[in-house]
Amino acid sequence: MRDLDVISNLGVPIYTQPGYQGGVLIPNSYKFQHSFFTPDEIEDLILALHIIGQFRRKGVKNSILKKIELLVPELAFLKERDFMDYLQIELFQKPLLKDDVVFRKINLALDQEVFLQLETKEQTYCVVPLRYALRTSGLYLYASDGIQKLTFAIADILNCEITSKEFVRQDYEKFF
Repeated sequence: MRDLDVISNLGVPIYTQPGYQGGVLIPNSYKFQHSFFTPDEIEDLILALHIIGQFRRKGVKNSILKKIELLVPELAFLKERDFMDYLQIELFQKPLLKDDVVFRKINLALDQEVFLQLETKEQTYCVVPLRYALRTSGLYLYASDGIQKLTFAIADILNCEITSKEFVRQDYEKFF
C-alpha cells in the first residue's frame, strides 16, 4: 500500500479491479505527461550514459536512452544531441567491455568473496579483489595479498581465474 501511495502521489492514476484476474492497474491509455526527472537530472543521466558507453557495448546505452526519451522525448533528444555534437569522451585508449571474461570473473569473485589468481607480464598473484578504481589512465583493480594493497591495471591482466579459497570482506577493510 505504501508503494501504491508513492506512485499515486507522483501523479500516476491507479485503480483496483476486484475478482478473478483483478489487481492494481494503471490505465492503458495513461502516458507520462511530465518527467519524474528535472532537466538537469536528464542531462546528468545522458552524460552518465556516454561515460557508460566506455564500458559497455553501444546497444546498452541506446536502449536506456530510448527509455528516457519515452519520459521526455524533446528534452532527452536535445540533450543527447548536445553531447553527441559537443562532447567527446576519451577515457581510454580502447573501449572497456564489461562483458569481457576478466570483468566477469572479477565481478564473480567480488560477489562470492573468493580469491582470484591474476596473471600479469611480471608474475602471478593470488589476491582478494577489493574494488575497482576508475582513473584517467584506465580501469584498475584494488586487491590485497593479505599483507599489502595491490593495484592492477585491468588492461595488464593477461589471465584471471577464480579460486575456491573464500575470504571475509571485513577482514580486508584495512586495505580499502
